[in-house]
Amino acid sequence: MFDLLRERNLQTLSKAQFKTIVTTDPHAFNTLKNEYGLNANGNGRGNNHVEVLHYTELLDRLIEEGKLTFTRKLNQVVTYHDACYLGRYNGIYDAPRRVLGAAGVTVKEMSRTRARSYCCGGGGGRIWMEDGPGIKERPSENRIREAVALNGVSSFVVACPKDVAMFQDAVKTTGTESKIAVRELSELVWDALRD
Repeated sequence: MFDLLRERNLQTLSKAQFKTIVTTDPHAFNTLKNEYGLNANGNGRGNNHVEVLHYTELLDRLIEEGKLTFTRKLNQVVTYHDACYLGRYNGIYDAPRRVLGAAGVTVKEMSRTRARSYCCGGGGGRIWMEDGPGIKERPSENRIREAVALNGVSSFVVACPKDVAMFQDAVKTTGTESKIAVRELSELVWDALRD
């Protein structure tokens, strides 16, 4: 089924002229870049050069080129969660952290970070599944407890829509809503752009 859908989608994409695809979802990023074969080498279907970017890479590039500047510094201390398909599968660790830094955010790292980061538990379709018997703590709850243990951290920052859902739920089920907020990285960028 995946092969059939990939072929149909590639046929549709071949009818459009574009140079870059930007996605907010690390899973879609990984699929387009690695499983669809869309990358800087082109897809062989009418696009001579196709670049697939996660939005944090685009923001990082715009900041570096001076095309995106912040009107205020947030002066917040946060922790950042490396999404599996952005970090471990594709090696994108620094771009999100540079964007946060440019917005005036200090990142305090959890003990499991970058290539040793911990899964939210939602990948592979588990976001839609009930936990089985004997599950004492979901991965997302474990990860939130790790973040809450850091002193001075106000937000748990993510750059994946599945992470938002998994960790917002975990904050509720762990009773830590008053201790830490789950924020999507783009929310902090927006905050730093507003006067």
